[in-house]
Amino acid sequence: MATYLLLGAGRFGCLALQRLWERDPEAQFCVVDRDPEKLAQLPVQADTRLVAVVAEFLAEVLATKPWPDWLIPAVPLHVAFAWLRLTLPAGEAWSLMPVPPELGQDAPFRQRGGEGEVYLSLATGRCPDDCPEPASRCSLTGAPRSGNLFEMLARQQITGCKTVVLRSRQLAPGVGGYRPADLLRLREEVRQAGERCIIVCTACRCHGVCHGLERLIGRESELGI
Repeated sequence: MATYLLLGAGRFGCLALQRLWERDPEAQFCVVDRDPEKLAQLPVQADTRLVAVVAEFLAEVLATKPWPDWLIPAVPLHVAFAWLRLTLPAGEAWSLMPVPPELGQDAPFRQRGGEGEVYLSLATGRCPDDCPEPASRCSLTGAPRSGNLFEMLARQQITGCKTVVLRSRQLAPGVGGYRPADLLRLREEVRQAGERCIIVCTACRCHGVCHGLERLIGRESELGI
């Protein structure tokens, strides 16, 4: 019996809960949100938690086993990146940096956010919220896929940077998620990287978000610390 932790009880969180339940009505669901009214209006019975900061709650959940089988981010936040910044070991100094302009520059949609992050999409139109993410063709246009965004990002070489990619896997139409072990591997990959700049991406076949981190090597000596 699968266990799911849904981070967010808004429109997309409720859609995810409903569609996952339809596929696996015996599964166990936990839904978290900061709004008690949203938690009270879930379409399917689930365990609920009132949570102010999603990344902090996720850090607590992953600190001890057993873990849920799947994590479903459904909040307007790059959850994996927020968790990563919160859980990098003390003594490792990092700061935000803008994602380099060449990352994903050929994507049909590319938009920069307020933290220097980049949102990418291979779609040329607005996707339906129940897209089944077929492997061979776009469900919106019917055109053959030219590739998967998570693979394209992993292959892209940018001088002085390492790109690490967390793949979001389709669990139901329009519902993506990843396993806790995937997050832990992501963090270890960041820690073991020799490059000073790290680009942290979460992506499915078509859509993704990327944040930049800079390792503050030697900054303490520059500040006289």
